[in-house]
Amino acid sequence: MAEYNQKRKDILTSARSLFREKGFHNTKIEEIAAKAGVGKGTVYEYFTSKQEIFDETCIDKVAVIHDSLEEINSRNISFREKIEEMLSMKETNTEFAEASVDGVMTNKNIISKKVVLAMMNHVDDMYKIIVKMIDQGKEEGSVSKDVSSELIACLIVGASGEFVRFRHLNGRTVPMDKKTIINLLFNGFGVK
Repeated sequence: MAEYNQKRKDILTSARSLFREKGFHNTKIEEIAAKAGVGKGTVYEYFTSKQEIFDETCIDKVAVIHDSLEEINSRNISFREKIEEMLSMKETNTEFAEASVDGVMTNKNIISKKVVLAMMNHVDDMYKIIVKMIDQGKEEGSVSKDVSSELIACLIVGASGEFVRFRHLNGRTVPMDKKTIINLLFNGFGVK
């Protein structure tokens, strides 16, 4: 079973790399197989079509982020430390910008409804995890109880995600200034 899972993972990793490099339509099953170190027939033992492979790579991208957020939230650390970990995850994960729903949805002409629904479920769960983190911050007294946890979650996800996406799309190598982002999240950017 471990070998089965590893081969499947190798096929998905190879496909993701080729889809990113060449695009869906220009990637051939033979190329995916060669990059994964398996035969073309082996690919078909795991997947029925290139579309299914593409769908699974999309879902997998979002699932990785979901699982990382769950792991961060499960740690016995403060809200502030969890936010710092979340920002570090976005900074160090080279595929994070591509894993965003927007990044995947740029391929909406080839993405199936099944994938959209699966990804939206993951995204909904991710917001719930972040809301739990924020509620922890409220309990600790580091987050205002007067502001909706859902609104704060949107601000955190939006600000940090757009920063990462902006750097990714523009080829910037400027490191994410987590201290400034944390300061803005906790203190705002208005002059007092």
